[in-house]
Amino acid sequence: MNDLTAAAILGAVQGLTEFLPVSSTAHLILVSDLLKLDPGRFGLPFDVALHLGTALAVLLYFAGTWLKLIFDFLRLRWGLLTLLALGTLPGAIAGAIFQSAVETNLRGPVVIVLGLVVGSLAIAVAETRARQRRYIGEVGFGEAVFIGLAQALALAPGISRSGITISAGLVRDLHREEATRFSFLLATPIIVGAGAKTLLDARTVALLFPPSEVVAVGFTVAFVSGLAAIAFMMSFLRAHSLSWFVGYRLALAALILILLRTGVLSP
Repeated sequence: MNDLTAAAILGAVQGLTEFLPVSSTAHLILVSDLLKLDPGRFGLPFDVALHLGTALAVLLYFAGTWLKLIFDFLRLRWGLLTLLALGTLPGAIAGAIFQSAVETNLRGPVVIVLGLVVGSLAIAVAETRARQRRYIGEVGFGEAVFIGLAQALALAPGISRSGITISAGLVRDLHREEATRFSFLLATPIIVGAGAKTLLDARTVALLFPPSEVVAVGFTVAFVSGLAAIAFMMSFLRAHSLSWFVGYRLALAALILILLRTGVLSP
C-alpha cells in the first residue's frame, strides 16, 4: 500500500471515529494492525496533522459558539467557558499522568474488547435514564466536572470520548442534542492539546519534515471526515438514541475476538 493511500485511510478513520461513539483509538489500532501499517510510519508530524484536522473540524462546525465564547470572555461573562474549563480539567490531568502508561500497556485487542463492552453498557444505562429536560445553560459546575470525569475514562481504548461524555450528559438529564453539543465543545481543548503535545514531542528538526503530501492528505481527510461525522451526529441524535451504536460496538468486539482466535490479530 502506498503512503498516500495509507495516509487517507488513517485520516478517514481518525476523523470519523473521533466523533462517532465507537472509539477512535480502538479503530486506529485495529486498522493499523490489520493493514500492517506501522503507527510511526509517518512520524509525529502526521499525528499532529490528524489531531489538528479533527480540531479544525469541530472549531469550524461550532464557529458561532466559539466566537460567542470569545465575546463573552471579553465581556467577563464566563459561564460556559467556566463549565468547559472545569469539564476539561479531569481529562487533562488524567492524560498528563496516565497517557504514556495507557499507550504502552493498554493497547492490546483484549483491552479494546473490554472497552467496547464497558462503553456499550454505559450507553445503554444512560439511555434508560435519559429524561432530556435540561439545556446547556442549566448545567452546574458539579455536573461539568462529572462529564469531565467521564471524558477522562476515554483514555482507555474502546470506551469512546464522545460516547461516554454524551452518556454522562444524558444521565444528568440534558437533551440528547445538548449533551452532544457539550461533548464536542468539551473535546476541542483535549484534541487541540493532544496535537500540541505531540508537536512538542518532536524534538528534532528532522521529525518536523516528513513528505509534505502525506501530511496534507492526512490532515485534509481527517478534517473533511471529522466535519461530516459531527454534522451526522448532530442531525442523527435529534431523532435517534445512542443505542443504535451499541450493536455496532458489540459486533466489533465479537469480530476482534474471532480475529484473535483465528490468529489474524495478535494478543
